[in-house]
Amino acid sequence: MATIQADGLTSVTKNSTDNNGGTVKANGDTSGTFQASSVAQNKVGVFGSTVVDNDSADKALDSGVFAYNNEQPVAKKITTALATVSNDYLRSGAAVPGIVRSIHRLEVVRTRRLTQAIRLNKFNRYTGKFEAGYPQGSNTPDEFYNISTGLLQPTSTDDAASPTREHPGELTYIGQSVSDGSTSVTDTIKVPKNDDYKPKTN
Repeated sequence: MATIQADGLTSVTKNSTDNNGGTVKANGDTSGTFQASSVAQNKVGVFGSTVVDNDSADKALDSGVFAYNNEQPVAKKITTALATVSNDYLRSGAAVPGIVRSIHRLEVVRTRRLTQAIRLNKFNRYTGKFEAGYPQGSNTPDEFYNISTGLLQPTSTDDAASPTREHPGELTYIGQSVSDGSTSVTDTIKVPKNDDYKPKTN
């Protein structure tokens, strides 16, 4: 039993403090000296992270629900509505063959030349800062080596990684014709020969 009341000053007496009682979880009345406390919590609505349509976030579709949780994935061949708005754009799943690339070619490389700046002593180890203009190269593409010309250039020239439907690729081979017994073999290919694959025009 407590000897001092909650104020920390007044002593506990049989008249000042009622220690004969308590609180129990119940949705109705209780008997005796106990008080009832509801087992259910009040409905407070959504709290925490809530999506709001305001100046920081806008709907992708004005007439759609923001935000909307789809019961199915948003995907090609499946989706018929976006945010409750009927839309069959993804049902097609078609692509434009003319802009499809079978190989993900390295188009350009831009390097932040941090190590080079340190080697050139452009980094101040005491202030933790580089000299103005260093590191270099953040906006300048790195150069690729062109095996045909032996020179450097800013974009890749890998023809094998740049096929098109008109020029889908090349074939290199060696071999010889097969004689049918009536003629001799005269067109033996001893040097590797390059041919283009036929265009994919269909």
